[in-house]
Amino acid sequence: MSELYGMPQPLTGAETITVQQMQNGQLVKCTVSLTVLAAFFGNTPAVWSASLPTALPATHGVLWNDGGVISVS
Repeated sequence: MSELYGMPQPLTGAETITVQQMQNGQLVKCTVSLTVLAAFFGNTPAVWSASLPTALPATHGVLWNDGGVISVS
């Protein structure tokens, strides 16, 4: 997997997430939006973001609630 470089940006929920795994010896990929993924876990992005930390995490790549917007540290 390639490493990504760039400044963290607020997430809107429209971003896509791709999950790749082996199922019965075949490679399977599924791409969904962040909003749809959150719904799979039984939450809306608003509910999910409320459960995230509200202070900027010291570690890079951690999801956090940046004033009501899901962001990546």
